[in-house]
Amino acid sequence: MVKLIEKLARLLFEDGFLNKNMINIGSLVTYDNLKNILSGENDEPLVCLNDLSPNLICRYNKPDMTPFVGEKILVRKGLASRLIKACKQLKKINPEYSFKVVYGYRHPTVQIKYFNTAKEKILQKYKNIPDDELFSLVHNLVAVPSVAGHTVGGAIDITIEYKGRELDMGTKIADFEEINKIKTFSKDITDKQLENRLLLHGLMIKNGFAPFYGEWWHFSYGDKEWAYFYKKKQSLYSDKLVINI
Repeated sequence: MVKLIEKLARLLFEDGFLNKNMINIGSLVTYDNLKNILSGENDEPLVCLNDLSPNLICRYNKPDMTPFVGEKILVRKGLASRLIKACKQLKKINPEYSFKVVYGYRHPTVQIKYFNTAKEKILQKYKNIPDDELFSLVHNLVAVPSVAGHTVGGAIDITIEYKGRELDMGTKIADFEEINKIKTFSKDITDKQLENRLLLHGLMIKNGFAPFYGEWWHFSYGDKEWAYFYKKKQSLYSDKLVINI
C-alpha cells in the first residue's frame, strides 16, 4: 500500500500537479481548518451534468434532491468543465471506463436536516460541550452547513464504472457501516481496491479537484475544502447562488 501511495505522489509530482500550494496527500480536513476560510462568489451558474457528456453516468444514490430538481444532478460550470476533461482522460486509460456521479448540488434545507440529525446523536453522547467542539465532531459525519461543499454546487460524489458495474473500491459510496474502510487510504482494503481509488484520485487531482480523505468518493472544486486543500484564502463559490434549471 505504501508503495502505491508513493507511486501516486511521484506521478503527480512529475506531471506538475503536486506542489507546495497543496496540503499533504492523505491529510484529513477538519471543521477547524475550514471555519475561517472566506466565502467568495464568482457567479458561475449551476449546470446539469446529465446532458453534458455521453461518457458520464449521472444517477442519484438517494432521493433527497428529487423534490427540488428531479433526476438532474447540478454542479457549478467550472466544476463541470473540469470533470468533462477528466472523463476524456479516463477513456484514454480504458475506453470501457466511465465516471459515475451520484450526487452534486444539495439544497441547504437537506444539508441542515442531515446536520441536525447528526448533531442530536452527538449531543446524546456528549452533553453540554462547546459549539466549536460539537461542530467538529458532527463535521466528521456530516459537513457543517456553513462550510459544506454540496450546498454551493462545488462537490460531487463519484466513482468509476466498467461494463455497467462499479469498480471495486472496497465499499459502496456513502456506506458508513465500516467507517474506517471509507477513508481513501484505509488499511482495511486490498491493494487492488486501493489501486482503483488511486486511479480516481489521480484523475481528479490532475483536473484541479480537492479530495476529502475521509470519504474516497468525495471531491470538490471551488468550495472551502478546495480552498483549504490548495492553500487559498477564500472559496470561489458560496451558497448565494441561483438555480435557473
